[in-house]
Amino acid sequence: MVSIDGEVIPGLGAARKTLKLQMPYFVNLLPELQACYLGSINFHLQYALRIENPDYTTPPIPWAGPPGELFSFVRISLEFPIGGETQSAWIYIPHDSPHFHKFFQAEVLSKYVEGISYGSMCRIHIPREHSESTLIVV
Repeated sequence: MVSIDGEVIPGLGAARKTLKLQMPYFVNLLPELQACYLGSINFHLQYALRIENPDYTTPPIPWAGPPGELFSFVRISLEFPIGGETQSAWIYIPHDSPHFHKFFQAEVLSKYVEGISYGSMCRIHIPREHSESTLIVV
């Protein structure tokens, strides 16, 4: 398992609109997502995270018309506040997002999280094998 702290940051503001259109497709493929709030939580992570093996990648979803967009999901636990309870959550990866290659940023879907706001510190737990390395990006 790997755990990474992160600060809640503003996103593009698009998820509240797009998730309403995307979620019926997601729930059909991954019924567990039914419990998720129709909005995402964006985190600036303490460490870079590159996901090479998501738990699930959708086929092309035509939520905004053909040809469709791919989405990947990684099962995680979200801890808020740090030291508090954890809840099931998902890292949500829209493949056409401008954030797709931002390794210090993660977008998370979960049930509604009372009290979370911009600047809140959280911890994500990824219950999978991982490798660590220094990543230099120029």
